Amino acid sequence: MNLGLYIHIPFCHRRCSYCDFYLTTNLKLINDFVDALKQEIILYSVKYPGSTIDTIFFGGGTPSILESTHIDNIISCIKNNFNVIKSSEITIEANPEDILNNTSKFAGFRKSGINRISVGVQSFIDKELSFLTRAHNSTEAYQSLEISKSIFDNVSADLIYAFNEQEMSDVEHNLNKILNLELNHISAYTLILEKGTLLYKQFEQNKLLNIFDKDNPQFYEFVNTTLINNGYIHYEVSNYAKPGFQSKHNIKYWDFDYYLGLGPSAHSFIGNERFSNPKSLKKYIDKLSLKTLPVENIESLTPKGLKNDYFVSVLRCNGVKFEQYKKLFGSEFLEDYRDVVDRLLVLSLAGLDNSVFKLNEIGYALADEITLSFLK
Repeated sequence: MNLGLYIHIPFCHRRCSYCDFYLTTNLKLINDFVDALKQEIILYSVKYPGSTIDTIFFGGGTPSILESTHIDNIISCIKNNFNVIKSSEITIEANPEDILNNTSKFAGFRKSGINRISVGVQSFIDKELSFLTRAHNSTEAYQSLEISKSIFDNVSADLIYAFNEQEMSDVEHNLNKILNLELNHISAYTLILEKGTLLYKQFEQNKLLNIFDKDNPQFYEFVNTTLINNGYIHYEVSNYAKPGFQSKHNIKYWDFDYYLGLGPSAHSFIGNERFSNPKSLKKYIDKLSLKTLPVENIESLTPKGLKNDYFVSVLRCNGVKFEQYKKLFGSEFLEDYRDVVDRLLVLSLAGLDNSVFKLNEIGYALADEITLSFLK
C-alpha cells in the first residue's frame, strides 16, 4: 500500500488570532512528544507492513520549533520502519522568525532529508501582519524567503488576502513581492472565520465588522490572473505552482489517495475509514506510553459517504478520473451524473475528455457551490 504521511507538530510560541488548529505553547513537552511519535510510527509499521511512503509532511502547529536533531530522529525512524522511496517529497512548514533566529537549523533540516519548505509569511504589509497577530514583520517575511531559497530548491509561501478592508493595491504589493522572489509554489487563501478563534470571538462581540472585504470575488480573480500570467499553474482552488512543483503530498488529499496522520489531532484516510487522534497531547503521549495507537475516533464511511467525500476532494484539483471512479463505486461516472455534467459544460464551468471531468478556472471560483450538485 502506498501512503502519504502527515505529522502534526503541536507546538507554537503563541496562537495566531485566526488559527483553529490544535496546539500547545508548552515547549517542555517536545522530547516526550518526539518519543511518543516514534512509538506511533513503529506501531503503524506493524499494522500496515510493507507500506511505501512517497510523501512526508511536517505540519502544525509550528514544526520549525523543533531542533534539527528532532527532525533527523523522526525521519530516521520512518525510514527504519517503512519503505520510503528515494524521490519522496518531504515538506516542513516554518515561520519566518524561526528561519531568521536559527538559520543553521534549517541547513540541518535539509541534511536530514527535508527537500521542501512552506513558509507562513501571510503578508508583506506590517498592518496586515499585526491584524493577523503574526510575530514577524514585512522585512523579516521577505528575508526568510530569501534564506529559504538559499537552502532549499523547493520553496512555497502562504498568503492570506481579502480581509479587514484590504485594498487591491495591497494584494498587488504582496503578489509583487512573491513574484520578485520567483518562488516555486504559492498557497493563496482568503481569510476564513473559524469558530473558537480570537477573530471569531471579536466578531461575535461586534468588535470586527469588516473582516471580509465585499470585493472578495474580484480579489480572487486578480490573484488568479496575476499568478497565471506569470507562469504559475493553478492546479487547485487555492494553490499555484511553477511546472513540476505542485505539492505531491497535498495532491494526495485532493486525488482521494490514502494518507496516514500522526501526532495529536491528526486525521487519516485508508480504505473506507477515516480516523483521528485526540486533540490532547497528554492523551496522545499516555496512550503511546502503553504502546497503544492513540486513535480516538473512527468513521466507517457508507457508500454514500465515501462518494460525497470523493467529490469534495477531487473537484478542487484534478477532477473526476473515470477509471478511478469506476474502481471505487462500480459504475460509470457519466452515466451517474450526465445531467449535472452537461449543465456545467453548457455554463462553461468545466471541461471533459475521454478520461477526466475537471472544473476550469471559472469553475474553481465556484467549486464549493458546484460540489453540492454532486452530493446526494
